Amino acid sequence: MTEELSLVITGGRVIDGTGVPWYYADIGLAGDRIAAVAKARPGEESPLSGRAQAVLDARGLVVAPGFIDAHSHSDLTVLLNPTADAKIMQGVTTEVIAQCGTSPAPHTDATAAQAETMLKARGQDLKVDWRTFGQYAAKVEAQGVSLNVAGLVGHGTVRIAAMGYEARRPTADELAKMCRLVAEAMDDGVFGFSTGLIYVPGSYSDTDEVVALARVAAERGGAYFTHMRSEGRGLFESVAEAVRVGREAGMPVQISHLKSAGPAQGQSGRLIETIEAARAGGVEVTADQYPYTAGSTGLSALLPPWVHQGGPEAMKQRLLDPATRARIRADMQGTVPGWENDFGTVPFSSVLISSCPDQSLEGRNVQEIADARGKDPYDTVFDTLGQISLGTHTVIHLMDEKDVRAIMGQEFVMVGSDASCVSARLGGKPHPRSYGTFVRTLGRYVREEKVLTLSQAVRKMTGFPAAKLGLQDRGLIRRGFYADLALFDPDTVADTATYAEPHRFPVGVKHVIVNGALTVEDGRHTGAKAGRVLRRP
Repeated sequence: MTEELSLVITGGRVIDGTGVPWYYADIGLAGDRIAAVAKARPGEESPLSGRAQAVLDARGLVVAPGFIDAHSHSDLTVLLNPTADAKIMQGVTTEVIAQCGTSPAPHTDATAAQAETMLKARGQDLKVDWRTFGQYAAKVEAQGVSLNVAGLVGHGTVRIAAMGYEARRPTADELAKMCRLVAEAMDDGVFGFSTGLIYVPGSYSDTDEVVALARVAAERGGAYFTHMRSEGRGLFESVAEAVRVGREAGMPVQISHLKSAGPAQGQSGRLIETIEAARAGGVEVTADQYPYTAGSTGLSALLPPWVHQGGPEAMKQRLLDPATRARIRADMQGTVPGWENDFGTVPFSSVLISSCPDQSLEGRNVQEIADARGKDPYDTVFDTLGQISLGTHTVIHLMDEKDVRAIMGQEFVMVGSDASCVSARLGGKPHPRSYGTFVRTLGRYVREEKVLTLSQAVRKMTGFPAAKLGLQDRGLIRRGFYADLALFDPDTVADTATYAEPHRFPVGVKHVIVNGALTVEDGRHTGAKAGRVLRRP
């Protein structure tokens, strides 16, 4: 008996995620899976005709696997904005969350309360009523979400749960507790271990601590994802540390949002050679990248690490104390060993406030705000953090376009937004990468600048990240794989989000299917929430 199909997609050019050139084929879905892929010439009757409950005409469109955002920060945003519009409208069907050492679990009662306080300071009300990744996953699935979520366990989150914001090595008992928390998260199904070694408290750790925790994840089949200690002045030492962790822990390495920033601008060639040498030496090093010359981070991340010691309240008191301010300023103007000081490499005019409870500051740079107030820019930073919100976020211009293109062209680099699934309702002027990363790659860097071919770009967004995670049934168009698909017009697909107006959806993405459910139809979100929390195989 011939299987009945819930949907047949006809007439499209299939780019299957492997990197091979496109071909014409009709695709038949049965429930949440791809049930048939049948080669078909345009204008001929579909070999799947007569078997379908519904037909979707894809003439003039590319049919690709749904895009996998290899580096996402939608940990809490999928609960605040479960339709995930900013990502799903680009064709993203899976996000890899819990990056840069920060994960939605594990939580203690104290850290959960602290997370709720920080969210309220941003005008967001969310009950952090879970403690483990398994409980977090259950909450996401019970509420519903429009795309799939794959998690990691964050070093910083684990360290805070075990020893707070202490700037020292852990005791044997504290390290044992951190190892236990990493193991519990891995057993709950996360795909690896992430670090944010530029951020507190990750910056308080040494490499031996990171290796010990990474080894726990490696024993359970996980990969190591790292925001390195430096992407500028200490870039090459940081790459060496990432490679050491991979070698000693015995696991694959993923370098987050690979770049040569600030004082390292122009060194992308050396960076690429360094990574290729590590790969040749037996460590599986790959990376993700967003297609922009500006990054984004919390304003508080630009302060010396010692300012953060003891947690948010202690930091706020330091920022309000004149004598301590003088010390902070001196460190920001000088060189502190082991600390990446972005203010030391870019002018204040390159640092834009992207999210702040005082919305009058959003979209303006620090120098502009300081001039308007008749204040010093350092004091402006201290006042904003100490008197308004420690959760203030920024967009920082610190990269060169030539480096972006050089890194993008590498076979070992995939696509990741380094952004969350924000919405206009949640406010702020976030980095436009939230709305534009994938379509910008397809429009600007494939169609216009030809840095990549279309098949290469799709591979970087689909089959490659799926293989890195070990997803055996997503990321490719294959019979039996889950039906996550993105249908777009290669001649018109483009980003429209800008730094001034970031809450703008792309053009050219026609349909998006998640686990067999039509989630974007004719460029409009259907409201479907067929996404799932994925677990490590």
